[in-house]
Amino acid sequence: MDKTVFTNNPLNRSSHLRNDIAWLDSIKKDLNTSYIVFSKGKPLIIPNQNPSNNSEIKFLNFNQISNLINNKTYVVFLGLLNNKAYFGVDLSYIENIKENSQLIEGSKFIDVRSIAPNLSTENAGILAQTKSMIEWNSAYVYCSKCPGAKLENKDSGYKKLCNSCKTEYFPRVDPVVIMLPTYNDKCLLGRQKIFPPRMYSALAGFLEPGETIEEAVKREVQEESGLKVLDVKYKFTQPWPFPFQLMIGCLAGVEGDKFQLDEELEDAIWLSREDLNRVFVGKSPQRIWIPPAMAIAHQLIIYWMHNKN
Repeated sequence: MDKTVFTNNPLNRSSHLRNDIAWLDSIKKDLNTSYIVFSKGKPLIIPNQNPSNNSEIKFLNFNQISNLINNKTYVVFLGLLNNKAYFGVDLSYIENIKENSQLIEGSKFIDVRSIAPNLSTENAGILAQTKSMIEWNSAYVYCSKCPGAKLENKDSGYKKLCNSCKTEYFPRVDPVVIMLPTYNDKCLLGRQKIFPPRMYSALAGFLEPGETIEEAVKREVQEESGLKVLDVKYKFTQPWPFPFQLMIGCLAGVEGDKFQLDEELEDAIWLSREDLNRVFVGKSPQRIWIPPAMAIAHQLIIYWMHNKN
């Protein structure tokens, strides 16, 4: 799914280099090496005022940020592209970073969710990796087994070690099933109370321990809508770096069209392909709308509209 945001990361992650201390020390200072700066969960972006052109990640070299890196800074090796190294660096500890005019000039910190649709698919993919890794490093600071024991960073941000009990911690990915229930020539969209007015989307839920993808789809659809799933078809996935989820997109053929909603949904609606066409052109009688193109729910709906088998 080339149109799905966050799915086209061009970097070779080069995991064999993550614990090569000598190589990392030298490549970090190489002026050809690029750094992606984050602060308070937001990357530094060069915005483009022309909507027909993409905004860009602001890539910096070591000399531009060396005075800002200390023991409070997370520096994560992201990978290689055309023999050039890329790192992510979190400068959240600097309270007034916006006052650093040399660093900020011509750019600003922008929320990933907001800027992703305005980036190239490659830049959005790199940001997804960087954001999730920085979020994980920020969240996992202490050992869960040894009270007060601080974890040591290893493998350039991809492993943490408790020197007390020797437990190793690795970056987590939380799998989420997101599915479009279908019956005859209609699909079911649901609405949560937290959604913006009149927005409807696919159903979704976290995969639980001991579950297959198919079992999670069946359980979530039954819990949220009371519908019995007869057939699950996996379609595609999407990294979702808020903070480190993997969205698993599926179609779910159900037994009937009589639904009974639980407390997670305040409403649901069956829509035909013709109904969805009216939604896309802004002529829906109910004035409903669906998530934007960057969301896997949008791509699932588009896929179903154009594939009748």
